[in-house]
Amino acid sequence: MEESTFKELLQKYQDGKCTPEELNILESWYLAEAGKPIPAYSEAELYGIKTAVWDEFSKKAGFRAQDFSPESKTIKLFRNLGIAAALIVAVGIGFYFYSTQNAKDNRLVNKQTTPVIPGSNRALLTLADGTKVALDDSKNGELAQKSGIQIVKLADGQLLYRIPKSTQKTGLEHLSNTIQTPNGGQYQLILEDGTKVWLNAASSLRYPMAFSSHDRVVELEGEAYFEVAKDKKRRFVVKTIQQEVAVLGTHFNINAYPEESSVKTTLFEGSVRVTEKNKGTGATVLLKPGQASQFNGGQFDVKEVDTEEAVAWKNGYFVFDNEDLKTAVRKVARWYNLEVVYTGQFGAVEIGGSVSRFDNIDQVLQVLRLTTRLNFKVEGRRLIISH
Repeated sequence: MEESTFKELLQKYQDGKCTPEELNILESWYLAEAGKPIPAYSEAELYGIKTAVWDEFSKKAGFRAQDFSPESKTIKLFRNLGIAAALIVAVGIGFYFYSTQNAKDNRLVNKQTTPVIPGSNRALLTLADGTKVALDDSKNGELAQKSGIQIVKLADGQLLYRIPKSTQKTGLEHLSNTIQTPNGGQYQLILEDGTKVWLNAASSLRYPMAFSSHDRVVELEGEAYFEVAKDKKRRFVVKTIQQEVAVLGTHFNINAYPEESSVKTTLFEGSVRVTEKNKGTGATVLLKPGQASQFNGGQFDVKEVDTEEAVAWKNGYFVFDNEDLKTAVRKVARWYNLEVVYTGQFGAVEIGGSVSRFDNIDQVLQVLRLTTRLNFKVEGRRLIISH
């Protein structure tokens, strides 16, 4: 990036005129190494660090330090990803961008002739009778009508089930549909009880045409965010290979990809009961809002978490908060439909930063490269990572 462009971007941020894309760039610079542990600082010490760093950062960019407030102009960028650590590395990262980006950097070279584009609203719907409907190809409006239930594709990329009051629901709980998103796909659907579901890439949800009078049960593989319609008489149960989540009405996210080491359930609102079923322990935990559970070593590990990070994918972002390299790369690969190839041995590498899921792949890899100092190269549909 040219020095003049860098100065212009800082000035636009000062004036409050940055676009979301430009704010993404600034966040990525500041957060590139934000996850690394540092000693605890008092509020006064943190302010001193922020002032010193911002003075130096502004000076390198050609601004007067008094033109900026480190308190008001930096914290907004960092969110919850380690304010102090981000500030400590801000000068180095900012200076790196505007003083060295003009030099050739052969660590990131994309040889593909066809651009690697981000994912979009794409899914395959399989009806109870085996009929398959490609939702990205189908027109908006009614897709099918089975046993009186209307299946409608809405203009904003949602799938809606409508049951007229005159329709008899008896027996419909035995007719199951499945919606599957591919790598590079996502989709939203509204079940017949009004429950809203967002499916991440490479995920599937199996659900009945209409729920029974006892429980509302669905089966998930992959990742999904649920806003469950309240129903005091019927639980809503999400089954995965490793666990069951039971609620009456609440908002939560489940990450249950088979290639991940554990299932992570994050609660946003209400309460959920999570029960392990794969190991035969029958372990159970009740989550409160702001908590997440993972089943490890025969018991649940429950932690207070940043819920925004858990649902960043739904809101169009990758957020990496001290995240293991391979876990973070799998998220990127699913969304951009890439095969990952590691060349060499990799120890413990953590990533901190955020970037839009709808950015060019080069911008996403730039965040990963700055954080890890590793080499990322895209060849065709392969993402090659090396030292």
